[in-house]
Amino acid sequence: MDSAIETFRSMMWEGIAPELRRIGFKGSGQSFSLPSDENWVLLGFQKMMSSNSQAVRFTVNVTAFPKQAWAEERQARDFLPERPSPNTWYGYNLWQRRIGHLLPDRQDHWWLVTPGRSTESVAGEVLDAIHTYVLPAIEAQLGAAE
Repeated sequence: MDSAIETFRSMMWEGIAPELRRIGFKGSGQSFSLPSDENWVLLGFQKMMSSNSQAVRFTVNVTAFPKQAWAEERQARDFLPERPSPNTWYGYNLWQRRIGHLLPDRQDHWWLVTPGRSTESVAGEVLDAIHTYVLPAIEAQLGAAE
């Protein structure tokens, strides 16, 4: 039987990544970006540090801001990398949210993957949340930045 970590990887590979690619995201593993000359739009799938072979808890981090804003942050803080990481918090000057804070109850949300259980419903919930809440929030954020 696969471990929870292997089950999580399989869910990402077979259940989540293909749909993200279908809607325009590039990436693999736990990090995806929507290609743009003007904006950083990133999704990062973050596993809880206590995840192990028996259980993986994960959430999704959402990043969306103009590349110009990132360039300005890098000028002020020269230790920042050339490209932001979706699972790193850079401060309040840049728009970054956990997916749970975009959902109706506005609370942190973590999904659970365990070995031997189908991940179809979990992947479906995540993708539904991305389509229903994340993409409109990104669009609203970037529209406000223009």
